Amino acid sequence: MNKIELIQGNSYSKIRGLTTQQFRALRNILSYETDPQAAYFSGGWRRKKYLIDKTGFFPTGLLYLVKKLFPDSIVLHLQSQPKNDNSLFKLNLPFKPHEWQQVATECAYLAERGGIIAPTGAGKSVVIALIAARLGVRTLVVVPTLEIKKQLSESLLELLNGNPNVVVENIDSKRLKTAKGFDCLIIDETHHAAASTYQSLNKTAWNDIYYRFFLTATYYRNQDNEQLLFEGIAGQPIYQLTNKEAVNTGIIVPIEAYYIDLPKQPTEAFTWRQVYNELVVNNELRNNVIKRHLTLLSANEKYALCLVKEIKHGQILSELTGFPFANGQDEDSRQYIKQFNRGEIKVLIGTTGVLGEGIDTKPAEYVIIAGLGKAKSAFMQQIGRVVRRYKDKESGKVVLFRDSSHKFLLRHFNQHRTILKEELGIKLIKL
Repeated sequence: MNKIELIQGNSYSKIRGLTTQQFRALRNILSYETDPQAAYFSGGWRRKKYLIDKTGFFPTGLLYLVKKLFPDSIVLHLQSQPKNDNSLFKLNLPFKPHEWQQVATECAYLAERGGIIAPTGAGKSVVIALIAARLGVRTLVVVPTLEIKKQLSESLLELLNGNPNVVVENIDSKRLKTAKGFDCLIIDETHHAAASTYQSLNKTAWNDIYYRFFLTATYYRNQDNEQLLFEGIAGQPIYQLTNKEAVNTGIIVPIEAYYIDLPKQPTEAFTWRQVYNELVVNNELRNNVIKRHLTLLSANEKYALCLVKEIKHGQILSELTGFPFANGQDEDSRQYIKQFNRGEIKVLIGTTGVLGEGIDTKPAEYVIIAGLGKAKSAFMQQIGRVVRRYKDKESGKVVLFRDSSHKFLLRHFNQHRTILKEELGIKLIKL
């Protein structure tokens, strides 16, 4: 029998000693098919992407799949485990961590790499602080946006007494390309990690980082096979807190979901862009319905978010209602979010790029999904805006729109209904 060796590195590993038949079998496992829609619009064909090259190099995070296929292979390590120094960190926790946070931290310590899955609002920032302190090494935390970086940095500053050994960077920061001296990598909101920037940094900038973890509330990609891409950086899941467990233990509040049936309107719109502009962004009837509900919530002293995909849509709704609009082009957006969390603003309109994920909007009891989008990960993140516990909040309410004016709109509504049923066991209720 041929001798199979695995040479394990931090970012990439190599396998050697395979027969041609064995290599083909492994190559098939370490592959995924490209998105057919993306391939169509780029003028290409749907084809397989292989995550192992002809010489046997593959992302180390996929080592578990290789070992599953070749359990008797010999593993040689290129990098040694860093020296741990727990004196680097002094935690400043004003509360006792939840049991799940402590268990997840211990799983990370024992596994040395892998994913932690927990619902939005469950306290993943505390887990980051606990992991850094438990390992006792300099830690780099990578987040998808600048706004999330600012908020997470503030949280960790408090939890770790301003310790400089944990650094948070957004994925677009140029500093990531030259960041050195880190022994632990934590990727937050990992559903973004299949993007090319993360993959490139894993090849060029993160080779010396031994410990690797990812945190996410939505462990799936819109194309399921692309899950291999972010597993390739940090490995397979090692701990999961389900939404049901988080609700039952009182960590987050349960979700209620409602929908408003809009009158069918005649349209000659044909393309997606035409449909979205006419029946969503510039739809006077729809926008007035949104205005009425936001105004009613404000009058009843309810905290509510209204999420839009496009800046123009947010501007229209803000002018129509008089409520502030948080977006990536307004320097006051960060102040609006702070005012909302302090209770000075009851209703806040925002783009999904700014408010849609990762941002703490603890008081929010209602979220009106004013835009469209079928992506499961994005939709679940938007729902997550209202699950955090706050004072006497008993549940988070999600409001959708059912519009049969065009098949595109109806398709998106049906997709959201399916996600709510499959992921949360929730049935939509008509308002």
